[in-house]
Amino acid sequence: PSDIHFWECVKRQYERTHEANLSGKPIVLSGMFVPSEIYHAMDIPCLFAEYNSSMMAGRGNYFQYMDIAEGHGISNEICSPHRVAIGLAKSKMLPRPSFIVSTATTCDQTLKLYEVLADHYQVPSYLIDSAYGSQGHFLDYMRDEMKGLIAFLEEQTGRKLDYDRLKEVLRLSRQAYDYWEKLAELKKAVPCPIGSKDSMKDWGVIMNGAGTPEGVRYFEARYREIKERVDQGIGAGPEEKHRVAWLYALPLFDLGIVKWMQDEHGAVVVFDTFGMVSYDITLDPEDPIGFLAQKASKMAFIKLGWSPNEVSKSATEMAKLCVEYQTDCAIVLANWSCRQYCGTIKLLKDAVAEEAGIPFLILDGDLLDSRVVSSAQMKQKISDFINTMEAQPAKVG
Repeated sequence: PSDIHFWECVKRQYERTHEANLSGKPIVLSGMFVPSEIYHAMDIPCLFAEYNSSMMAGRGNYFQYMDIAEGHGISNEICSPHRVAIGLAKSKMLPRPSFIVSTATTCDQTLKLYEVLADHYQVPSYLIDSAYGSQGHFLDYMRDEMKGLIAFLEEQTGRKLDYDRLKEVLRLSRQAYDYWEKLAELKKAVPCPIGSKDSMKDWGVIMNGAGTPEGVRYFEARYREIKERVDQGIGAGPEEKHRVAWLYALPLFDLGIVKWMQDEHGAVVVFDTFGMVSYDITLDPEDPIGFLAQKASKMAFIKLGWSPNEVSKSATEMAKLCVEYQTDCAIVLANWSCRQYCGTIKLLKDAVAEEAGIPFLILDGDLLDSRVVSSAQMKQKISDFINTMEAQPAKVG
C-alpha cells in the first residue's frame, strides 16, 4: 500500500505542475531544501529541479541531458543532477517557471544551479540564506529569511498568504515528520525490517509531499507495514549477516545495488544520511514561521552540514549513529563532484574508527552518472570489501 501512496503523491505533484503549465498559472522551480509547505499553503505548483533530475535515473537516455548541459559550457565535473536539470531546461523539457526559489545548503553548486536557471529563463529568483545553527539568533535569522520568502511569493503571485491555511498544511506536515521519526527508530531493530533503497521514498515524500494528505497517507501505510515486520522479526533480506551504515546518498542511478548487497552478501543498509532525523528539532504548526525556518534542519544531514565540523560535530554525530544502529561496517559514496562532502571523508573515517571501530570503505562514484564508475565496478569493490572484512579474525571481548 505505501508504494501505491508514494506514486500517488509523486503523480499528484506533477499533475499540479502540468495543469498550471497548461492554464498559464504561476509555477515555481525550487531547490530541494526550501520548505514545500509554503507552496502547498499558497497553492503554487512546484517542481524541484534536482529531485526531478534524480527521478530521471533509469528512465530513458538521461545522459543526453548531461551532454547538452556540457555543450553549453557546464563542466562534466559539476554534480550530475545539476547537469541533468540544466540539460532539461535547455531542451525545453521542463515547464517554464514563473519564478525560482533556492536555498544556500551545504552544496555550493546548488547556489550556481538556480542562478544559471534563473538566467536561462529570465525570471525573478529568491535565495534563502542558511544560518550556521538552528537555535537562538540563528533561528531568528532564519525566521527573517522565511518572512522574506513569503513577501517574495506574495509579490510574484499577487496573493496574500492565508496563515490559517498554512497552519493546516503544517499540521499535516507534522504528522508526516512524526511518522518519519518512528520509522528511523524501527530501522534500529535486528534484523532491520527494510533496506535504505526504500528509505529514498521516505525522503522524497518529506521533500515534496509533506503538508499534503497524500504524504500523510503514505507515511501511515509505511509505518504500519514496517511495524508489522519488526513485530514478526522479518528482515529486509533473506539473512542479515552485516549491518551497513551508508554515510552519504545512495547511487541513484542504480538503487538495485542495495538489493544486490542484501541478496549476495546478507549486507543490509540500515541507515543512510538522507534518512537521518534531528530529534532535537521540534516543529510546531502553531508557530508557522518557526516551523518553516527549522524544517530543513529536521533533516540531520542538512543540520550537521550547515556549520563547520568543529561546531556541529558532524563526523562524530554520524559515527555515533553507527553504534546506535549496531552497524559492523560503513560505506561512504565519494561523489566525485561533491567537494564539500568529499572534503570531510577523512574526518568521518577517523570518527567512525574512534567511536565505532568498524571497517570503512570509500566508494568512488557519482549519483547519476554511471559512466564515472559503473554498477559492476561498484559491486566488485563492495564484494572485495565485504570478503576482506569476513576474512579478518573475529574480535574477542
